[in-house]
Parts: sequence; structure tokens; C-alpha cells
Amino acid sequence: MHVAADKQHGKETPGGQYGLPHSDFTPIIAHVDLDAFFASVEQVLNPRLAGQPVVVGGYADDRSVVASASYEARARGIHVAMPLFRAYRLCPQAHYLRGNYHEYARFSEQIFKLCERFTPLVEPASIDEGYLDLTGTARVHLRAEGPRWPIAVGQLLRETVQRETGLNVTVGIGSNKLVAKIAAKYAKPNGLCYVAPGYEEAFLSPLPLKAIPGIGPRTAEVLGEYNLRTVADLRAIPRELLVRTFGEAAGESLYEKARGRGDERIEPPVEPKSISRETTFEQDTADLNFIKSMLYYLTERACRKLRQLGLAAHVVTVKLRYSDFVTQLRGRSLGHYSDQDHEFYAAAGELLERLYTRRVQVRLVGVQVSGLTAGAVRQTHLWLEQAHEKRRRLYAAADRVRDRFGFSALSAGRSIELLSTHEADREGFKLRTTCLSR
Repeated sequence: MHVAADKQHGKETPGGQYGLPHSDFTPIIAHVDLDAFFASVEQVLNPRLAGQPVVVGGYADDRSVVASASYEARARGIHVAMPLFRAYRLCPQAHYLRGNYHEYARFSEQIFKLCERFTPLVEPASIDEGYLDLTGTARVHLRAEGPRWPIAVGQLLRETVQRETGLNVTVGIGSNKLVAKIAAKYAKPNGLCYVAPGYEEAFLSPLPLKAIPGIGPRTAEVLGEYNLRTVADLRAIPRELLVRTFGEAAGESLYEKARGRGDERIEPPVEPKSISRETTFEQDTADLNFIKSMLYYLTERACRKLRQLGLAAHVVTVKLRYSDFVTQLRGRSLGHYSDQDHEFYAAAGELLERLYTRRVQVRLVGVQVSGLTAGAVRQTHLWLEQAHEKRRRLYAAADRVRDRFGFSALSAGRSIELLSTHEADREGFKLRTTCLSR
């Protein structure tokens, strides 16, 4: 059996029978995974951070968790979801940053556009990973010749991303999404791993069970009771026993995954079913006016996203989390579709007052708009339509100003109180939950 290797990193994977090249119609799926994405973006934006331990998620004294850690920070034991105070104990000299979601989104969009140079079939799975269908594209890429063309394409993709963004990306390539994703995990960081069609089982066999997506601690514990440690061990278990132990759906899934069988369909991005914005406060608060100010700001952000996507919604839901971590949600319908801040906030404000009944301070507030539809919003009565059109022009003008000068170029009266409590940059207030308060 031959191997395909990324010589730069010494990563080897089972390869194909290169004397018998596979058909142009054999599925070839690539999984791209941006290494330590948030922290890496910060290092690109500030070259002085290159080679330094960087932790994104908050300052060292914040009551938050690590959202991203550079590999220099990981070498000191810091990992994602670790409380920041623990990270600081492990590495007080690291650079602790709140992060900037808008920059991360900008880099992510740029990278997925680069992926579209290689194939029009691109499926973002999250802000920092996605899938490409490379099936039948060998002849499109001049450097991709012979049966090992996926390796050439994967290397070209990595080089393109690094050259044009400064970021490292790991690429896993296989005959389906499952194998491609596992291959990428195997090749991290900054590596390339190609599992040729027909060698899925050979590649997976020695890997630990946790390498398979979907096998969490509880499933691994149950499998461990059967003395199963590797994917090869799992493959030896009859389908009937897996179904009897885990249920039909989960058991069948484990049986198929152990054999390297997975979905090969690439699904382009679809419209969201809802848009949410939420944030944790710097300190727990019982100040209802302050909570309302934050709620209005989050509603502004959610409605602006609606308009950017050309969508409207008719349901609003408010979320409160108290200092004792009790979480409450309440929603209602507007009775019509809208994309306008004032309509959603009027309903959200009422929901907030009905929710906030406990004599406990609030830790988090959030808003969600749902029941989405595409296209322009119309009112049924002429006078309502005229009023709506005036508001539409007002919001359109405000959006144009913010597109040009940033979200902070305009401040609404209801959220102006936040100016005295929060720092702001061009894209808005710097809130604690960077990735949810965009």
C-alpha cells in the first residue's frame, strides 16, 4: 500500500493505488479548517503578536472562558472553553484579548471566496471551517496532474490562503465529509492529509474512537465498557449489537462511520431560521433601564442583519439569565412581518418587563428574531404603508451611513446610556461575548 504524505509536516495517510487512477466521477471532498482562527487573525492584524501566546475571549480578570488560543498558548496547557482565570494561572504572560468578531467574519468571508476559485461547490460549516466538492476538477487546475491531483490542489489551496490572508489552514481530503474532516483533524496544525478512495478503513483503523465526530464522552464510556478503544475495534462489533445498545439511528450511524462512510453532498449556505444577539454583562446588574438599553442595542444589531440579508421576521424572543444561572425566555408575534428596530424593540421591551420578576441580578440578556421571510414588507392599510415607507427610508439612510463609516457612526437614544459604560470602536460597542454580540 502506498502513502500520500505532506512532506513538510511528515503527516502520512493511506494513499491510493496510483497505477490505477480513480474516475473523474469519484467523489473527492476537501475539509478546510483554519488553525486557531481567532487567535491567528489577531496575530496577522498585529505582527508583534506573532510567535507569542495569544488568548481570545476576554481579559485575564474576566469571568469568561477561552474562545480561541494560539498554538503557543496551547503549548502551555490552555485550551478552548477553559475559564480565563485558569488560563492566566497557566500563562500570565500571554496576551489576553476580547476579540473582534467583525474582523473574524471579514477574514472568513475572504477565505471562502478564495475557496470558490477552486470549485463553485463550497459549504461553510462554521466561521472557521467548511467543505469543498473537488470532484471532477482535476483538469481545471494546471498543477493537478495524475492520480495524486487532490494533493496538488490541496497544497495550492493552502498556499493561496496563506499568501493572500497570512493565515494557516489545514486541509483534509477524502471521498466524503466524514473522512475529510477526520483527515483534517489528523493533519493539524497547518497540514495536508489525503485519504484516497478505497483506503478509508485502513486510515481510520488505528485512530482512537474520539476521532470520529459524534462520539462524545458518554458514548466513549459505553464503548469502553466493551473494551473498545480504536475504530478498528468498533468496526468488529455487529450492527445488531450497536443498534440494540444505542438505538437504531445512533447505532446505524456508528456502524457506518466505523467504515468511513459518510455524506458526500455539498450544500451551499441557506438562509437562517432565526437571528440572535446576546451578551453577558461585565457585572451582574438589577438596573432595568441599563438592561433595556442593552436590549435595544442588541435589537438594533439583529434588525440590521435582517435588512442586510433582505429578510423580515414576525416573532421576537427575549432571553434573560440571572446571576444564579436560571435562564428564562419569552416570545411573541408582532402580527406582521417587519425588519424595523422600533417595532421589535417595542415588543421586546414588554417581554423584558414581564420576564424580570425575580429579585436577582441579571447576568445576560439576549434577543432573537424568527419566523423569517424574504422580500419586501408590505402593510395592508394605506396610512400604515405610508408610515412604513417613511421608516424604511430612514433605516435605509442609517444603514448607508453605517456601511460607510461603521456602526458607531450613529447612536440611538435608547442605547446612548451604554456610551458611559462600554468602549466602542468603528463597529460598535465592545461587549463581553464577542461572537454573539456582532
